[in-house]
Amino acid sequence: MTRDRLKELREKAGISQDTSSSPTVRRPQSFNNDSAAQPLIDQDADFEMFLERCTNLRGGLKSLEEDYDAIIKLHGELLSTPGADADNSDKLNNHVQMFISKADQVRKSLTILSNETKSLPSSACGISRAKGDQVRTIYKTFETIMIKFNKEQEEYKDKAKSKIVDYLKIRNMQLSDEEIEDAVSSGNLSELTKGVMLALNEKKALYDDVKSRAIELKVLEGQMAELAQMFHDLHILVVSQGEMMDHIETNVESAKGYAHQARGNVEEARRLQKRARKMKVCIIIATIIIVLILLVFFQAAVCHFTPIC
Repeated sequence: MTRDRLKELREKAGISQDTSSSPTVRRPQSFNNDSAAQPLIDQDADFEMFLERCTNLRGGLKSLEEDYDAIIKLHGELLSTPGADADNSDKLNNHVQMFISKADQVRKSLTILSNETKSLPSSACGISRAKGDQVRTIYKTFETIMIKFNKEQEEYKDKAKSKIVDYLKIRNMQLSDEEIEDAVSSGNLSELTKGVMLALNEKKALYDDVKSRAIELKVLEGQMAELAQMFHDLHILVVSQGEMMDHIETNVESAKGYAHQARGNVEEARRLQKRARKMKVCIIIATIIIVLILLVFFQAAVCHFTPIC
């Protein structure tokens, strides 16, 4: 039996044939123009993503606290060790470098989040305040950790210098803080310790310990310079956060003013609406009275001029 190839071609082409044999082409559904007015970004999803990034930052702050605790422990071990401890010194330098690197990453991430918060439109005032609160909370925690770390570094530096002075007092060498600072920064502690008359092993151990402390102090100087730059960047971030807070407060005050103005406009509209209704009722009553008067005059005129009444 011969197959109807024309029917198959029409079905593949999207053409149907009704009882009147008039072909009708199936057209695709028209694009709904209302979808163009829908927002391209889901604000709820964006805020959830923002909170997820804040959670990651809090994880970074927790890692900083762990490094800080490890640094405090190593400081205590190094200060209590009578001789040079190369292993703990290397561990300390690694922890400090990791701490500074992580702190720099947290600072950059906070700056990015702060800039994103400031770039939000004024119409998203509630979201802006919520994001600003999250950023400020993380920043305060970060600032507290950095202040404690900087204080610990300063204290360790002073204790290390004091230990060097104690070693030098073995030879009754009275040095000022400036002389010790110059010796540490220039690396000339060997000139100060070469005159210490002790047994060979004791002299070597003392020299190695003093040299180790000097190297640690030089490393501390470089690390504290990095911290100074980081605190400068944090200060700039604080200033920008303050400006953002002022901007948010201004928006809140403006929103309050707009709310009071809108409330006044609503009350005025209600008064005008009541007045319009009263005027409408008065006009209707006046119209009815006028119509009745005209009817009375018309009836009187008809009765006067015609003998109907």
